Amino acid sequence: MPREPLNLSQNPASPSKVPAAEYLIRKTATPSDWAAVHRICCETGNGGEPINSERHAFFGEQWTGPYRRLRPEWTYVATEPAGGVIGYLTGTPDTHRFRREKLLRFSLPLAFSVLRGQFPSNGDTRRFLQRTFFLDRGPEESFDKKVLRDTFDRFPAHLHINVRSGHRSGGLGARLIEAFLADLRQQGVSGVHLFCGEKPKPFYTRHSFQTLATLEFRPNLYVYLLGKKL
Repeated sequence: MPREPLNLSQNPASPSKVPAAEYLIRKTATPSDWAAVHRICCETGNGGEPINSERHAFFGEQWTGPYRRLRPEWTYVATEPAGGVIGYLTGTPDTHRFRREKLLRFSLPLAFSVLRGQFPSNGDTRRFLQRTFFLDRGPEESFDKKVLRDTFDRFPAHLHINVRSGHRSGGLGARLIEAFLADLRQQGVSGVHLFCGEKPKPFYTRHSFQTLATLEFRPNLYVYLLGKKL
């Protein structure tokens, strides 16, 4: 059975072959960048490891599609000196608004695409349909509603970040976050939050993210809600 697709912001953990300073961080992904973002999402979707290839089409669209369609201007890509994309950050400065737009302009249209058979049926598509039509709740929606409202008010921005294996632990993830936070500060955004699992949590803690809430989504599977004031 496919593993629950938490995709909760991966932890740069393996040694980087090129110093992070030599990578270019570029805001607003190009059309060709998005193909690489989709691919990296699938290469890191299982706790930093690849998911099965038959899941790629829907999984990548589910996790990167909302940002490509609704917030492309808040997407950052990291490219190596030769030009290839090896990491990305997707995010938004206003989670309340983004969630409303995502349901109407992305999730519902994608759900009807699934129902029309445009994606192979698998555990990802079934979970997505159940959660889109409020028949089930994912890890993010399982947190206390008051906690989520308070978080979105105090820390309105959010982010997701993924870096290819072999390019982690060299400061690349930090550079992506720094670029995003600098733009948030320029816009007067008060804070940023994210959801993550146990493995990437120390990475965010090192970058001054604080634990706001903890959820045991399944037995021994913990999800953390982290926030950082700007």
